[in-house]
Amino acid sequence: MFYGSEAQVTAETWTLPARLDAPSVARRLTCRFAAEHDADEDTVAAVALCVSEAVANAVVHAYRDADQPGDVEIEAQKPNGYLCVYVRDRGQGMNPRLDSPGLGLGLPIIAESTTSLEVRRPSAGGTELVMRFDLTDAAATG
Repeated sequence: MFYGSEAQVTAETWTLPARLDAPSVARRLTCRFAAEHDADEDTVAAVALCVSEAVANAVVHAYRDADQPGDVEIEAQKPNGYLCVYVRDRGQGMNPRLDSPGLGLGLPIIAESTTSLEVRRPSAGGTELVMRFDLTDAAATG
């Protein structure tokens, strides 16, 4: 088998209860992952902002009518040349909320701070955000 051109993917996954401290815990974990996998300071800052916003959205919105909050899953991957961060919940999905406690700027902030953003509705329910962060040329080839 030839190994020279195969893509190497490094990944970590964390599952956190959807509590008020989840955004800060998720931010710390994903920033550590990004820094350990060649992200520069600007990319680590973008990861911090986007993960905080995404996890906060899950905490505030995903389980709002549930008796007990569910979990938020965060997965960070480094395929060749970029970082990809997934934030998943199994809540009620993206539904309009007239009584929203926020300004509704989370997704636009994430979209502006990432290379790409995809919002998915998994077949099992909930919401999945897929955020891509390109690495600099030097980091991408390392």
